[in-house]
Amino acid sequence: MPNWAFRIDLVIAAASTFLLVACFGNGPDSPAVATTEDVAPTVARTGSAANYAFVYQPTGGTPDRVLRTQSNSGWYYYPDTLAGIPSKFKTYRQSTEGFLLRGTSDSGSGEVIVVDNGAQLTRHDPTVLPTVGSATYSGSYGAIVVNGIRDMSPKTVSGKATLQVDFKDQNVSGAITDRVYDGVTPSQDVTLNTSSMSGGAFTGTTTGGDLNTSGLTAANGSYTGLLVGPNGEEAIGAVTIIHSNGSSTFTEQGGFVANQ
Repeated sequence: MPNWAFRIDLVIAAASTFLLVACFGNGPDSPAVATTEDVAPTVARTGSAANYAFVYQPTGGTPDRVLRTQSNSGWYYYPDTLAGIPSKFKTYRQSTEGFLLRGTSDSGSGEVIVVDNGAQLTRHDPTVLPTVGSATYSGSYGAIVVNGIRDMSPKTVSGKATLQVDFKDQNVSGAITDRVYDGVTPSQDVTLNTSSMSGGAFTGTTTGGDLNTSGLTAANGSYTGLLVGPNGEEAIGAVTIIHSNGSSTFTEQGGFVANQ
C-alpha cells in the first residue's frame, strides 16, 4: 500500500474515533448525563394562610385534630362533615375559624391542607424526580366556597384533577374536570395553564371554573403544587378562584391529590 494511502486510512480512523467519543463519551471516564434529581422535603403556603402553620395530630386529641399555630396562641380543628367533599379529603372545623380540608397522597409523603384564606402544601419526605420523559397524574379535587373568612356554612366543589408533567422541559399543565357545585350543580372545568417547574414545585394561573349558579362568573385564578412520593409519582396542589356576580364575591379554595 502506498504511504499516502496509509496516511489517509489513519486520518479516517482518527476522525471516526473522534465522532464516536463525541457522540457516546469515552467509556467510564466520561461525565454521566443525569436522568434523576434528588429533591428535599419542603412546605409551600398560599394566601393569608401563609401566616400560619398547620400540624396534623393523629393522636394528640380524641379524635384526631389539626392545630393551627400562631406566635402566641393556636386553634384546633376537629373532624366534621360537609356534603360534596370527595372521600380523598377529610373535613375538620374550628368553632369560630371555619372549615379545613386535609388530603394526603397514597404514600403519605404529601399533604395538602385547605382553609378559607389559602392552603398549606407539604412534601414530608425526599423524592427522586426524573429529568427526562413525561407523565400524567390523575386524582381528586375538593374545595370550599366561602363568603369571606370564618364562613361557618361554606358551599363545596368536587371534581377530578389531571396534570401533565414534562420532566425534560420542566413544565406542568392540567385541568379540573367533572366539577360539581354544592353536591348537585355541574360546573365549568378549570384549566391549569402551563407553568414552569423547579425542584418539583410549580405555580401557575387558571382560567374557567364558572359555578353555573347565582350569576357568578369566575375570574382567572391561581394554582400551586408539589410532586411528592418516593419517585415523584404523586402530586398535591391548591387552587384559588374568585367568583363574583357584581354584588357578591365568593372565594373557591381547593386542593387536589393525584398520582400516576
